[in-house]
Amino acid sequence: MTTTPHASFMHRLHDFLDPSDGAGPAERFFNALLVALILLTVAITILSTVPSIHAQYGPLIRLFDLFCFVIFGLEYAARLYVTPLRPGLPRGGRGYWQYATSPLPLIDLLVLISLLVPGATALASLRGLRMLKLLSLLKLGRYSDSLQLIGRVILQRAGELLTTVLIVIVLVFIAASVLYEVEAGAGTKGFESIPQALWWAVVTLTTTGYGDVYPATPVGKVAAGFIMLFGVGMVALPAGMIASGFAEELARLRMVEQTAQETRAARYCPHCGEKLP
Repeated sequence: MTTTPHASFMHRLHDFLDPSDGAGPAERFFNALLVALILLTVAITILSTVPSIHAQYGPLIRLFDLFCFVIFGLEYAARLYVTPLRPGLPRGGRGYWQYATSPLPLIDLLVLISLLVPGATALASLRGLRMLKLLSLLKLGRYSDSLQLIGRVILQRAGELLTTVLIVIVLVFIAASVLYEVEAGAGTKGFESIPQALWWAVVTLTTTGYGDVYPATPVGKVAAGFIMLFGVGMVALPAGMIASGFAEELARLRMVEQTAQETRAARYCPHCGEKLP
């Protein structure tokens, strides 16, 4: 079976974008360029919110946005082009759609849209889209092993994290409701309604403690004390789960690396270093 030039180009492009045999010099340079552009995009987006900087360098910032749009757009189009070679995707249009609506390509698309939105006053209602350029930081996960490790850990613990988050949300509403019932009658500021008491509950259970809202009645203080004691540990649970997931994932990676080293060592003579038959 012969390989057409089109198929050969698609395979080479796929290997360039997602190397399976280790990134070569060209792939490393391309990834470094994209990482540099992502960091510059975020830095310039933040600096452009300073009125004096935007007034002086607005045209240059716009040119940089358009340059990044071309580079990121070509990368996005290339990744979409090699979709048929991605494992686990259906053939035809469904495969393209499934890939295009997955998280990273969606982030790529939102970043491209934000890069096209100018800072002109005529499009003031769309100016908020420019902040979507900050999403380009999430693109770094494609080029960073450490960020990919974080993503794998969060995905592995997604069920437990979701359950814990739901419990915390319920706890926050219970805390706000209890303090509302106790403090609203006394006219304590910040507890006039449950939505207002939610601010106190979130600030308290996360141990932030701004001190702008607090219970004034003795019963409210006792109730708040119990809520703090029972709530702090629950709010800290997600951090413990993620830390445990990191430990397990690192142990698995070390085991895989050790197995690979033992497999390589078994293929060569330990004395002369020659490859065994």
